[in-house]
Amino acid sequence: MPDKFDAIIIGTGQAGPSLAGRFDQEGLKTAIIERKDVGGTCVNTG
Repeated sequence: MPDKFDAIIIGTGQAGPSLAGRFDQEGLKTAIIERKDVGGTCVNTG
């Protein structure tokens, strides 16, 4: 895993994964930090 990132996404609600994909397309090293389930509360328990 890289020690440095160009972007860090905190939480993976509806926008997190698509934002990470967009950053990847732009060639940015991106980290996602999620406390529990990827997708957020609405997707998993809503």
